[in-house]
Amino acid sequence: MASLALPQQRFGNFLAIVLAVSWKVACTVVTNNTNIAAGKTFDYVIAGAGLSGLTVGSRLSAKGHSVLIIEAGPDGSWKPAIRYAEDRVFPSTFCNWRYPVYEEDGTQLPWTADAGACIGGGTSINGMVWYRPTKAELDKLEGLGNSGWNFDNLLPYMEATERNIPPTQAQIAQGAGNEPEFHGHFGFINTSFPTPMRIPGAVDLYKQALPIVFPGLTPGGDLSNRTSVSMATTPYTIWHDPVAGKNRRSSAADGLVWAPDQQRQTLTILADHKVDKVIFDKRLTAKGLMFLPTISNTSSSRPLARFQVHARKGVILSAGALATPPILERSGIGRADVLKAAKIPRMVDLPGVGANLNDQPGSSAVASVAEAYQNDKSLIDANGGLFAPVIALIKSNHLWRADARFNVKGLLSPTTLRARAQAIVKAKAAVNIPGAEAILNATIDLITTHNLPIAEFLSDSSTGILLTAFWPLVPLSRGHVHINTSDPFCSPIITPRFLQDPFDISIAISVARAAHSVLSSAPFEGIVADPYLGFSAGPNATDADYLAWYKATMIGASHWLGSTAMLLRRLGGVVDSKLRVYGTKSLYVVDSGILPFQVTSHLMSVLYAVAGRAADVIEQQN
Repeated sequence: MASLALPQQRFGNFLAIVLAVSWKVACTVVTNNTNIAAGKTFDYVIAGAGLSGLTVGSRLSAKGHSVLIIEAGPDGSWKPAIRYAEDRVFPSTFCNWRYPVYEEDGTQLPWTADAGACIGGGTSINGMVWYRPTKAELDKLEGLGNSGWNFDNLLPYMEATERNIPPTQAQIAQGAGNEPEFHGHFGFINTSFPTPMRIPGAVDLYKQALPIVFPGLTPGGDLSNRTSVSMATTPYTIWHDPVAGKNRRSSAADGLVWAPDQQRQTLTILADHKVDKVIFDKRLTAKGLMFLPTISNTSSSRPLARFQVHARKGVILSAGALATPPILERSGIGRADVLKAAKIPRMVDLPGVGANLNDQPGSSAVASVAEAYQNDKSLIDANGGLFAPVIALIKSNHLWRADARFNVKGLLSPTTLRARAQAIVKAKAAVNIPGAEAILNATIDLITTHNLPIAEFLSDSSTGILLTAFWPLVPLSRGHVHINTSDPFCSPIITPRFLQDPFDISIAISVARAAHSVLSSAPFEGIVADPYLGFSAGPNATDADYLAWYKATMIGASHWLGSTAMLLRRLGGVVDSKLRVYGTKSLYVVDSGILPFQVTSHLMSVLYAVAGRAADVIEQQN
C-alpha cells in the first residue's frame, strides 16, 4: 500500500503546548518541576524514561492507569544531534552518562560505557540499527524457566512496534532490500533506509569482498529474515523528513512522547530527577520511589533534599542494565558484602543483582584509501551518523571453515563447561556454578545446535579511509556492576571482564585477522593504499599480536544486559517470569538487564517487544 511509505510526523518538544492547552487537550505532561511528583500518588511509578520505561509507561497509561516516569536526564528533543540521524556524534557528548569502566584490579580502562542520559535513553544516541533476532534465541528464554517468554509470544509486540517504510526503487538500486513479512507496518517506531543512501560504491565492494573472506556468507535483501540472510544493507530507526531534507531519528521519545497520536493525560514524565531508592513497607511491598533533582538542576553544593512519590499498584525499574542494579542495591537488595561495604542495611539477600553483566567487546580495522579515490563520494563519507551501511552476521563455518567443527566441539565438553562456570563464579560474575552453567549452556546450545552467528561485522568509511568494526556476538565472558557508596550521584563500578573466556578470545583473533583480509581482498585492489593502517604487526602478525592489539583497542558495543537476570532464584536470578524482584512485592524490573544472555540482533527490536509484553504481564497482576 502506498500509505505505508508515508512516515508518521514526529514533532518537537510539546511542553509549551502542554502548558498552554492542557485544560482542553489530553496531553502527556513533560516537566522538570519537582512539585508535579513530590508527595503525589500514581498507579505506577517508573524509574527511567528510556526505551523500556517509555514503552511500559505508554502501554499502561493507554489503558487508563496513571503513570509517572522519572528520568535522571533532560528532554533532548531540541538537540540536532538527537533529532537528526546524520547529526549524531560518536561517542555522544550529550545525553550520555559515559560511565567509567574498570579492570578487575580496579584500574580504570581508557574508554567509557555509553548509556542514554535523556528522555528516550539509548534510542536517542545509539546507532539506530534495526533487525530481528532469531526464533531459537527468544525461545531459549523460556527454556531457562521463564514461562511464556518465547518467540511466538514476543513477535506480536515486535510487529506492533515497527512502522516499516519500504525502500524506493532508487534505494533498491543502491543496495536496499525489504521482505515485508519480516516487518511491522503500523507501529510507532519508523524503520527505513536513508535518503540518500550512503556510500553505495563501497557497499557494493564490501558485498563482493565479504563472501571471499567468509565463504558461505549469504547475501540478501533484508537482515530481519534470519532464516536465510546473513549479510545485507542496514536498515535504521529513521524516516526522511522532506521539510528539513534530513533523516530523522525515530527514538522511543519521538515515537511515544512527542508524537501527536500518543498524547494522554494519564502519563507524566519528570525529567532532570534521579531515583535514589525504592520505598518499602514492613512487608517489603514497594510503595514508591525516593528521588531528588540532578546536580545540574540546582546551584547549591549542599546535600539535596529527597522527595517521595507513591505507587498504588507497582514500582517498575527501567533504568537499564548499568543503572537498575545500583537502585536495587541502594534500596538494600543485593549481595551482602556489596551492601555492607556501601553501609546500606540489607532488606533482601539477592546476590544476583549486578552479576552476569554482558556486552560485546568491539574493535575496528582501518585501511587508507588511494589518493585518487579520497574524494569519491560513492566510497567515502565522513559523516558517520548512520554508521555501518553493510552488516554481516558471521557463523562459525564462515569464520573457521574446515576448522569450525573442531573449534566449536570444545564448547560441548562438560569438564570445560564446569571450568568456565567456576571461573565466572570465582570472579563474582555469577552466583553459583549451576546458574553459570545454565546461562552458558543456553548460548552454547544456540551456537552448536542452531548454528547462530558468533561475530558481527560492520563495514563503513570515513575521511580518507575504509573501516570495519566487529565483535564476538554472543560472548561467554561475564562481568559485574555494583555500587561502592550510597550516594546516587556516584557512578557505579562497572567491570566488563571482556575476553576472559578462551572461546571469545578465539573469535576476536579470527575476526580481527579476517577484517584485514577483507580490506586487502581483490575487490579493493587499487582503491586501498594500506590495509593495515594503525596495525604495526602487518600481514605477518601472529595470534598473540592480534590479541594484544584487540585488547588495547576494544570498547563495549553498548549492548549491555544480564545484570538483573530473569532466571530461577536458586540459579542467581533477580526477577521471575512475571518480572517481580525476588523477596519483594509490587517491585518489577523491565529493561535489558533481565535478558540472561546476549542476542544476535541489536537490542532495540527485542527490548520493545519485551517491554510491551512486560506491561501486559504486570497489569494482569494488578
